[in-house]
Amino acid sequence: MDRAEKIAIMVASGLLGLFFLALLAAAKLQGIQVPPCLPPAVRPFSEGRIDTLPDGRRQLFYVARMWRFEPEIVEVPIGKPIDIFLSAADVTHGLYVSWTNTNLMAIPGSVNAYTFKLEKPGIYPIICHEYCGSAHQNMVAYLIAK
Repeated sequence: MDRAEKIAIMVASGLLGLFFLALLAAAKLQGIQVPPCLPPAVRPFSEGRIDTLPDGRRQLFYVARMWRFEPEIVEVPIGKPIDIFLSAADVTHGLYVSWTNTNLMAIPGSVNAYTFKLEKPGIYPIICHEYCGSAHQNMVAYLIAK
């Protein structure tokens, strides 16, 4: 192997390591986490609902189905943890809460979960980011933070 090739491989390897460390640092600074896998004992559900715990925490049980999220409009308090549980009724969907790090996949037969807080009042659209059919572009719900 030529000396120039060895130098190019070392520089490329060093840059790759540097980029990987920058990615880890950015994820840490932004608070990005991988959602946990729920145990198989957590059964998929077919009806959306909202539970309010005694401490004010909200648990949102979203069902994604062609071409809507249930429940569609939810009011949540600012600064309180929000637990989202997501199940799909028909095909694979995605759930992305705009302007947050909340991004989940809804896969039929499974339940995904994520916990986050909204710190600013406003309307946060929830959109489906996984193509799910001809009316996919209409699949939207809203979190209203007050």
